[in-house]
Parts: sequence; C-alpha cells; structure tokens
Amino acid sequence: MAEALAGRGPEAQDRFLRERSSVVADEMANGFGRRYPELAAKPGFARWQLVALVAAVTAVAAAVTFVPLAALALLTAAVTAYSLLNAVIAVAGLLHRRPGAAPADPPVPDAELPSYTVLVPAYQEAEVIGGLVRHLAQLDYPPDRLEVLILVERHDPDTRRAVLAADPPPFVRIVQLPPGPPQTKPRSVNLGLMLARGELLVIFDAEDRPDVAQLRCAAARFAARDGRTACVQAQLLFRNATGNWLTRQFAMEYALRFGLALPGLERLRLPIPLGGTSNHFRTDTLRALGGWDAWNVTEDADLGMRCAAMGYRTETIESITWEEALDTVGPYVRQRTRWFKGFLTTTMVHTRRPARTLGRFGVSGALVLLGVVAAAPVTALLQPALSALTVLALTGPVWSSTGAGLVVPAVAAQGVSIALWIAVTFVAARRAGLAAPWLALFSPLVPVLWSAAAWRAAHQLAFSPFSWEKTPHRPNAD
Repeated sequence: MAEALAGRGPEAQDRFLRERSSVVADEMANGFGRRYPELAAKPGFARWQLVALVAAVTAVAAAVTFVPLAALALLTAAVTAYSLLNAVIAVAGLLHRRPGAAPADPPVPDAELPSYTVLVPAYQEAEVIGGLVRHLAQLDYPPDRLEVLILVERHDPDTRRAVLAADPPPFVRIVQLPPGPPQTKPRSVNLGLMLARGELLVIFDAEDRPDVAQLRCAAARFAARDGRTACVQAQLLFRNATGNWLTRQFAMEYALRFGLALPGLERLRLPIPLGGTSNHFRTDTLRALGGWDAWNVTEDADLGMRCAAMGYRTETIESITWEEALDTVGPYVRQRTRWFKGFLTTTMVHTRRPARTLGRFGVSGALVLLGVVAAAPVTALLQPALSALTVLALTGPVWSSTGAGLVVPAVAAQGVSIALWIAVTFVAARRAGLAAPWLALFSPLVPVLWSAAAWRAAHQLAFSPFSWEKTPHRPNAD
C-alpha cells in the first residue's frame, strides 16, 4: 500500500484516505505485525518469558526477605555493572568525533540534494504547532524538494486550525488521520510513511526547533555512506534548560545521552536505541524495516534495535534539535513511565526467541539490549529495595556481625557507581555548554523519580500495555 500511495499526488492520496479509511487505519495499526509477527509488541509475552519473570520476581523477593545480605550484594553488583557499562559507553563517546577532530561530511550540491519528507505527528498541540510551522518555513533546503506532512487526528480541529493560522508555506500539508486504535505516535507516523514521496524522511515533534541546516547535514551523511546506513540521529537539547532544578537535571541527562552515550554506541559499533525525534531515514530502507510498531510506546528505541537486528547501521550527527524540558514532576514521571514501559516491551519483543536474538544481534548487541535498554527500567525497579537494604545494613545489627564483610564492599561499590554517574554527567554537561554543570552533584537524586516511573511502568505493562500518556507542551517564544 505504501508504494501505491507514495506514487500518487496529494489530492489522489487524500481521496484514497477518505474512500478507504478503514483499510488504511488497519494498515497503520497492524501492518507491521502482519509483516513481522515475531518483532511485534501486540502478541505480548511468550509463555517462557512469563514463567521466567515470575521466577525472577519470586527469587528477588525471597532473597530480600530471607537472605538480605546476599540480596544486597547481588543488587549492588547489578547496579554497579549497569553504571560501569554506561561509563564505558560515555568514554567511547568522548573519543568519538571530538569537536574539530574530524572533517564534516562533504556538502551535497543543491542540484543533487534528495527529496525530503518531514513528518510531524501532532495531537492536541494547538498551543505550540504554529511555532514549528513557522520554523520549518525557514529550513535551509530547496522548497521544491521538501514536503512537510502535519499528521492530525480528525477529532482535533484546534491543532488543524493552528497550523492554518501560522500561514504555512506550500510544501506544508495537513493530513487527517483515519480514526482507529491505538492512538499512538507510531500509528500516526506509519500513515506519514505510506504517503511520503521523499527519498529521505525525518520526524520532528510539535515543540521541536531543529537547526535550519539539519536536513542538509543528514543528507550529506547519507551521501557519504553506503546503503547499510539506515538512520542518522541528530542531537536533542533543551532550550529551557535553566528553568528550574528539574529542567537542569533533564538537560544534563539529554547531554549525556545524545552527546556521549549514543555517539559512544556508534563508535563501539553497537545498536543505537533512537530518540523519539530528529531521526533521519532512507525512506525505502525504513519501509523495508516495516516502519513503526504502532503498539510499542517507545517506537523509537524499538526501531533502532530492529535496524541493528536486520543488519543496518545508525549513526549520529552533531546538528541539534532544541526541545522543551518538562519542568514539573507529574508530567516528567508520566513521560518516563511511557519510556520505561516501552523499553521493557522492546526487550520482550527481541528476546522471545533467545537463540534468534543472539543470531541477530551477536553477543555485543544483546549486551546493549539487556544491559542498556532493559537495565534502565530494571535497575530503577530494584533501587528502592537496594536503598532499603543498604540503610538496614548500616543501621541494624548486621553491621557488627559477620555480615560486615559483605556490607562494606557493597557500600563502596555503590559509592563508586554514584561517583561515576556524577562524573560522566558533569563531563557531558560541560561539553554541551550547559550552565552550572556542577549541579551534576545532585543527579543521583533524579533516580527517585525514575523508580516511581518504573513501578508505574510495570503496573501499566501488566494492565494497560498500549496506553499512551501524552506529554504536555507549553508555547515558547520562537
């Protein structure tokens, strides 16, 4: 269907969407699952995964209850291993394309620039979408090779009116989505992929402000690489980083992830879990990958892992997209809940058949799947138990007993993990030019929110695995 729709003009596409609405809606939601059932989220856990999950939870609960010192040692080892792995990846990122150390990709002459499709999924974004439309009008890219598809739900007339009020240029087009479940971002962009006529494709969120030359930068990277490079991820940073303590911490986290961690994974030739915006694709390759899984709430990380599983590469570029950091705890926890739920879903999908997982990813790729994607929510889930055991070990009778031989190394290892986290966060913040990087000293407090989000994610994974908690955005000066 995608090839047939992409070959039509906008009027013919709109007519097809009206006349075949139910067929298109089904393809948006379920097309990926039909093409790649083994990699689809909707079927849920395999039976062996459920048995293993119950066994693991029971084992941890029993250990915490009956052998707390052994549990303390094991949980400390798990968290320390996660910290060490992230530190290694961050160091690799420091060594990857240091500023001024490598020449930029040769620019592509205007006459040779490929056509580009920009997808903007927008739901209840009337307050911010106008700013993005005006910003996209200023992109440094030939207008005759650019199409922007604003993907709007039919029951969201306010967003549609806001796009029109922003006086969009001719290459901006509003596409009204056929109704149907699930109401998720990946379902929306799947329609955009069906309609896309560009050779390259990128997603921007409604609050984004990408560098005006970002499309040229990505096109140059694709031109400099072979067809196995499927995706180019730009950096994400926050334009309201100095708003309050939470936005500063969020900005440092993004500086670490997009400035060090993802480039580090690229340098180590490991799979890259994508960010949710500013990922640029070869359109034909994206279609070959199946597009997005509409039932996975972190469709970005899932697609990044699938790229690696199917033999494609993802690279990073230094071009920046400026976003809006959440500045209150409630929305932050809800957003992180969705991320963690999606990370757990992605891990479930790619481990249903362990032998095939190793065959697709290799040992190093499986390490990223388990040690980065899965470990983020799992360590957040374990953190309350680890903290409680540590406090009891330091204040209870165990401290003066033979158990002290386990407590001291455990506490020391936790101290090393915290120090590593502070160090890499500080370095990332300084490298990104953030104000007051010394606030990295307080970054170990943020995992308290992560733990709350992880437990919410576990509950939702059991009872509402496909629900999507929308992140609210506020208008900002353009």
